[in-house]
Amino acid sequence: WFPCRSGLDDKTDSIDIYITHPTQYKATANGMLQYELNDGINKTVFYKHRYPIASYLIAFSVTNFSVFNHNVQLGTVTLPMISHIYPEDSANFSNNTYKVLDAMKLFHNTFGSYPFIKEKYGHTQFGWGGGMEHQTNTFLVVPDNNLMAHELGHQWFGDKITCGSWQDIWLNESFATFAANYYLEKFDTARFRSILNTHLNNVVSLNDGSVFCKDTTDPNRIFNGRLSYDKGGYVLRMLRFTIGDSLFFKTLQTYLADTSLQYNFAYTKDFKRVLENVTGKDFTYFFNQWIYGEGHPTFNVTWSLNKNNWAKVKVNETTSHSSITFFLTPLPLTFKNATQQKTIVIQCNENNAETWVEVGFEADTVLIDTDKQLISKNNTSQKIINGYMLMDEIKVYPNPASKNLFINIKNPSSKTLSAILYNSAGQKIYSKTF
Repeated sequence: WFPCRSGLDDKTDSIDIYITHPTQYKATANGMLQYELNDGINKTVFYKHRYPIASYLIAFSVTNFSVFNHNVQLGTVTLPMISHIYPEDSANFSNNTYKVLDAMKLFHNTFGSYPFIKEKYGHTQFGWGGGMEHQTNTFLVVPDNNLMAHELGHQWFGDKITCGSWQDIWLNESFATFAANYYLEKFDTARFRSILNTHLNNVVSLNDGSVFCKDTTDPNRIFNGRLSYDKGGYVLRMLRFTIGDSLFFKTLQTYLADTSLQYNFAYTKDFKRVLENVTGKDFTYFFNQWIYGEGHPTFNVTWSLNKNNWAKVKVNETTSHSSITFFLTPLPLTFKNATQQKTIVIQCNENNAETWVEVGFEADTVLIDTDKQLISKNNTSQKIINGYMLMDEIKVYPNPASKNLFINIKNPSSKTLSAILYNSAGQKIYSKTF
């Protein structure tokens, strides 16, 4: 135990750690080793860390560590990577450290500069289980690439910016989960697809549960793997799909660079504010559905194809939990036959709505969300063979029109159409070829 202010409302601006221990051991802690003093019986070491830090991210350890050093080049900075490992596992860690160096360069270039770039990053082996993202010095059990990337991601999401309430723990864990998945997407595609599938199956294994933690009296709920980690990480994947890579990663960079948040604390409302400022759009619906709401959708798609290879698509959506009656979402549909396929994203704005999309070839199958962009379960699609509408169905409205006139042509029989409008006096007032 040590005296500290242990809360999500204050960070100490820096720490000095002095450790006195028997000479045959080695000590590791946050920040940079300044000196070692050896009196022949004991050794005193001094670690200095000069970044704001939350009390739960302070750590030290002493045992008969093997120590090995790597460096990673981040722009013009050569960052030390220092590992303190049990001697019997040092070869395994040493042979796998390159993986976290790849992740470090990826995150540095994607999210913004490594937050503690004036000091170091390191690993310390411990036996408690899993990993813990102690600032500048992650504690790990094994050198698993997914675990190492997750804890490294925390240096940005959780350490540089720390959740301001345990209700907002997803700002730590979901973001680190997404970061690890992003690393695997770039460097280990097979494992990425496997983990993505595992996460999705875990999320939809139950019909309820929100990403936002409504009960902070139970640590098992705060650190619930299905909700705070897997579902939240998947929600970020959906957000990326919804707004596109450019705006998504710009949002993350802007969030991490926000002077009111960096090396400080953040709430869900802060991330929402940054997102809306970057995109210029209101994402209240998205947060109500996926962060505060519970459950997931099931999509039932019926479709038919006309002679010009346009498809009429109808989407029926059911939800697994009463908190959300309809998920407003883009839905990717893959039309295919034996030799061709085409993915078209339709926007689901209301239930049982119909829309027309140009397929361009005679499809015989529709697959729903083949790349697993969305949280959903038990989706189905059905082709309606004789579902053609009237050919060249034309609607002109309103009539009479004082300002705007709309022309709607459904199920056209030709790829080229000419529209000519006459007024009641027989005068041609509009002509256009589509």
